[in-house]
Amino acid sequence: MDFLMSIASFLKSYIFDQPAILLGIVALIGLIAQKKKIDEIIIGTVKSIVGFLIMSLGANTIASSVLPISDLLNKIMNIETNTTGIMGQDAFISQFGSVITIIMVFAFLINLILARVTKFKYIYLTVHQMFWMIFVYVAVVIEAMPNISNTALIVGGSIVAGLYFTLQPAITQPFVRKVTGGNDIAFGHTTSFGGIVSSLAGNVFKKDKDKSSESINIPDKLRFLKDITVSTALVMLVLYVVCVIIAGPGYVQENVSGGTPGISWAISQALQFAVGITVVLMGVSMMISEIIPAFKGFADKVVPNAVPALDCPVIFNYAPTAVMLGFLSCLVTVIVCTILFAVTGFYALTPPVITTFFGGATCGVFGNSTGGWKGAILGGVIGGLLISFGQALTVNALSSTVADFARWSNDFDYAVFPYFVRKLLGLFG
Repeated sequence: MDFLMSIASFLKSYIFDQPAILLGIVALIGLIAQKKKIDEIIIGTVKSIVGFLIMSLGANTIASSVLPISDLLNKIMNIETNTTGIMGQDAFISQFGSVITIIMVFAFLINLILARVTKFKYIYLTVHQMFWMIFVYVAVVIEAMPNISNTALIVGGSIVAGLYFTLQPAITQPFVRKVTGGNDIAFGHTTSFGGIVSSLAGNVFKKDKDKSSESINIPDKLRFLKDITVSTALVMLVLYVVCVIIAGPGYVQENVSGGTPGISWAISQALQFAVGITVVLMGVSMMISEIIPAFKGFADKVVPNAVPALDCPVIFNYAPTAVMLGFLSCLVTVIVCTILFAVTGFYALTPPVITTFFGGATCGVFGNSTGGWKGAILGGVIGGLLISFGQALTVNALSSTVADFARWSNDFDYAVFPYFVRKLLGLFG
């Protein structure tokens, strides 16, 4: 077990904790397999890594700029959460981190094997989501079967996670094709369920499918809104300023902005968000332009006909306006649910704005592919409902382990199902 743990720890530290390096290794193998010239190998490998890092930098910028909105919404709605009696995210990782690491390594190997020997030719490369997906469902198992052995966790978890990492992109791919128009990339992310549901729901507006969010007619005087950087900055400016005014500029300056006057901070955050969106789209373009041709060589030699399953921002370039429509309609839905849940006493919902952005944006793009801009808005609403009810169910399902994590991060694939999985496992526990 110690030897196995050493290998898993090495792979986690040098590969799985460095997803850009994993992507670079795949690109390197692919380019060498195609017998490219040394300069082409270096350029393709480095640009694949740099493109991923640029995309990640943009995503982190977005996350850091929207996170304070959750604090403001909690203040505005007077939401207080009780974490008494739970183990908590940090303590859980400390106790079960090694188990999660080993499951990650074996699940990835199972994914490679299944992609090699079955018709499901998808390689899951969003490694940070591997960790969180396994993290949540290990917690679900611990909740239902507190006396389960680590060996059983590793064996069962590796098989189930390996199947998920293989089948999730395969199940999502027909819907991805409606977004991208091809099979060059797949969607490897834990927001897949929301994307699928949004794509199906978008068919309600299938007559308006051609009225894409990207072709909305705008008067000449407002043409600047067609620029995603400008429109994003303006929309987010309104959102931040409204939140600051309602929460109180003084409160924001004292508790949120680090001493910066509230309105000034709101302007800065809005611009930072716009920077994040712009950087994400730039990074995606660079990464995709390099990894797709490089991956062909990897597929030819390692897993014939394999398709890389990548992080959710890879679809944002196909409908950037739908990204904002999905996010905003998702956020509004979550806020409405927060109020309704509080009024009815159903649940004290904590608006998870990071998930609301990435999940809502994903739903918006998928909804747009089948129902145009109306589908994008409907997709965001669906995402908001899944996030809201999913959090209520998942916090309940993880009440003694990682309920704190379920409040701030509840992607659809591990927010909708844990409650039902725990109930199922409870029949055997």
